[in-house]
Amino acid sequence: MIVKTLGIVFRFIRYKETSVIVTIFTRKYGIQSYIVNGVRSKKPKIASAFFQPLTLLDMVVYHKDGASLNRISEIKCTDPYMDILSNIRKSSVILFLSEVLFKSIKHESHPEVIYHFMHNSLLSFEHLNSGYENFHIQFLLKLTKYLGFQPDSGATLKGQLLHENSELEEPIDHFLKEGYNTYLSISNKLRIALIDRILEFYQLHIDGFGKIQSTQILHEVIHE
Repeated sequence: MIVKTLGIVFRFIRYKETSVIVTIFTRKYGIQSYIVNGVRSKKPKIASAFFQPLTLLDMVVYHKDGASLNRISEIKCTDPYMDILSNIRKSSVILFLSEVLFKSIKHESHPEVIYHFMHNSLLSFEHLNSGYENFHIQFLLKLTKYLGFQPDSGATLKGQLLHENSELEEPIDHFLKEGYNTYLSISNKLRIALIDRILEFYQLHIDGFGKIQSTQILHEVIHE
């Protein structure tokens, strides 16, 4: 059947000579994979720019329950990024988050709820002109609510990891409770320690989560 849905791109991989397979979190069906032909040809019907990490899409798709691959009929970008695309620090955060999301979100039972969280968070990030160095930390902590393992406090997270660094507790409490516009000044050293512990927390709760390859790039770019 043909349906209309909003979506957020997680990643794409090349397929054959000119096609791609793109993984998109849709508001209607959650995680879906679509094969798109001719994207890498000289005159593509659908531009590859639509499939950059965490692009916000409005789509008309062919959907069949249980199918491993579906197809896209129509596509447009609902909220084109401007600052994210021109700011290497922000684009590095987007690359990092897209990798974490791809490994974290599998088959969520309430896709609309998590879709709106991601959509609203990404637009907040786009419009933050300053004080966005902690966004990825705050996003991942808030995401745990929708994945079913949100810690009650920084002490809870630290306790589950059996970690002794008490410096982590106060900023974690802040990031769990406050909005993205409420900036907390912390050192780069603490920021790196926080993201490393949060990724350990994800590994503890998500089978096969593994190592995030873009973490080192993120640390180098956002803290330069």
